[in-house]
Amino acid sequence: MTASDRTKQRLADTLKAMTVSVPLSRIRVGELCTLCRVDRRTFYYHFRDVYDLTAWIFDQTVDDCIPLLKDGPGERGLLVALRRIRADEVFYSRALAEDSQNALGRHFLKHSVDLLTDALQKVTGHEKLSEEERFAIGYHCFGALGMIRRWLFYDRQRSPEEMAELLMGCTPQLLRCIFEPDEGKGEAT
Repeated sequence: MTASDRTKQRLADTLKAMTVSVPLSRIRVGELCTLCRVDRRTFYYHFRDVYDLTAWIFDQTVDDCIPLLKDGPGERGLLVALRRIRADEVFYSRALAEDSQNALGRHFLKHSVDLLTDALQKVTGHEKLSEEERFAIGYHCFGALGMIRRWLFYDRQRSPEEMAELLMGCTPQLLRCIFEPDEGKGEAT
């Protein structure tokens, strides 16, 4: 891990710890830097604001799960991500409760839509997706975000395993080819 990565991780760990007692919207960069013993300029070298840092934390949580989605069953990568989200439940509950312009929910949607769009284009070989495919991706991503929020806020007794199974089970048929093992992939219909 580089010095830059260690600094980012220290900022991330401090932000997560702060969210235990302070809503994300009330966390100030100056406070975060003081607690982390990092100069503000260092923070701004890496991140625009606390929401950008929050997005980076999310990306670190899920990006290494993406290859697992393609190993089949697709539920595996989702399960790893959900376990990580559950492990940092307070942070993710606070981050997903925010609804500002730069909030995590918006980043989650963009990240998910981009990921599924790219994956479906690769699987189908289509450079441009149909309106129906784009709609299915949006529908699935918005629905998944809503259900993950509900899970964190109100449905805590449900395990990550149950949640992954339910989310994968509700995946629109048009998108299921993304999560099949490579040998089973072909043209989406």
